[in-house]
Amino acid sequence: MRAAAIHVAVLAVLCGGAAAGQPIPITDPTDKQIVEAFLKRAAWVPTYITPERCKKTAAEQVTNYTWQLLPFSDLTLTAYQLSGDANYLEMFTRVFEAMRSALTKGPKGYLGWFGKTLPLMQDPNDPDKKVPELLVGFRAAAVVCRFIELTDGDPALKAKYAKRRAEYLDLLEKHLIAKWDARGCWVDLGAGGAVYRGQAGMSPTRSRLTKPHNMHSIITRGLLALYRVTGRDEYMRRAVKLGTRFRRCLTLKDGHYEWNYWDPAGAWDVHPDDAGKWKHWIGPEHSGHYYALSLTQAVLLYQHGVVFDKADIDRFLKTQTAVAWNGDLTEPKWARVDGSTDARYMQGQYICPALAPFEPKVHEFLYAGARQAERLANREHSWQGGPVADEWLRGKYIDSPLAAGGKQVHLEVGRRFSAKAGNRKLLESLAFEVAGAGYAAPMAPADMKPIPPEPK
Repeated sequence: MRAAAIHVAVLAVLCGGAAAGQPIPITDPTDKQIVEAFLKRAAWVPTYITPERCKKTAAEQVTNYTWQLLPFSDLTLTAYQLSGDANYLEMFTRVFEAMRSALTKGPKGYLGWFGKTLPLMQDPNDPDKKVPELLVGFRAAAVVCRFIELTDGDPALKAKYAKRRAEYLDLLEKHLIAKWDARGCWVDLGAGGAVYRGQAGMSPTRSRLTKPHNMHSIITRGLLALYRVTGRDEYMRRAVKLGTRFRRCLTLKDGHYEWNYWDPAGAWDVHPDDAGKWKHWIGPEHSGHYYALSLTQAVLLYQHGVVFDKADIDRFLKTQTAVAWNGDLTEPKWARVDGSTDARYMQGQYICPALAPFEPKVHEFLYAGARQAERLANREHSWQGGPVADEWLRGKYIDSPLAAGGKQVHLEVGRRFSAKAGNRKLLESLAFEVAGAGYAAPMAPADMKPIPPEPK
């Protein structure tokens, strides 16, 4: 295995350029050290994500599939792109097979990872209840479809992994994704878009709660990936509807967008013990990580040529450069999207990597100077040198170059979708302009008129 090869493979399937696996050298000496350590970390992943760990994680804290195991599995795919070494693809299959070994069948026959959920979400009458987690399926879809896109980019690899491809898509489509419709979690809001909500049988304030915008971003990424791989219109239609709902929740102020962490969507979000309150608080995002995730769904949809246009991106850029960040590379100051800076309600850096291709200063802040030094200093750390380094390297050497100058990377995918009359009609029916003040959050159920009822 060429573990010492410090290269980037920009695959033809993604950018129409070099052949799959063909490396492009990294010349920066600091980044060479970061990548060298990263490749070793990626090679370690199959020894970390074992069948035993997968079963233990599912049973004890199923949400950790979304936030830990699947991010580690991504390392092997990035390592393949960085090195051009197909052995990393084999490592991915070993890792995902370990995950598949931990699948169990639920009461309605759907496979999934079942286990205890977070204390805040647990049913107080049955805290040890084993449940699946909605985000896990969509995060898995994004990761698995990335593997499929990478292997589809080379005829030999496509043939080699044809059986895996079929098995993985069968699991995703018939189980990990389909189960949430059966559980009543998808809610179509008509012209207002759509949302996913939590499953029933959780804690009183989390049962059926509409997912926050950052979680819808994870779902949207998975749906778009499924559409690119399968060509099934329903996945893109849902991504479009989720994106429309986010756009409906934007407030336009002084040429920039503002939004909340969470917004209510219907009667199912009313507090069970107080009809005058929502189940969740409403306000700007309290985490820079959530801010970046929420904004990313708009960029993803823009890259596919649907829902969001360049005017929207410019408004998000103004949020980033005129409100959320003071623009200083060495002494950055952060604010929430409404300009508030109370430290009690803020965590992390309010900067979105998805905007780096549009704004050189964002790119410089994220991928040079102190951030590069931080990645070098933490290159041997399991998490910082693993999933954190993975996002950094992908952003700097794969995602940003592909979308340089704001290129709509998947525009042809969106055009194929909109070429169908029914899909074009859907896009036209959902289109609207964010004008004037835009959205005003209903701070109490009485403010939402009419309030969408519980779906039948």
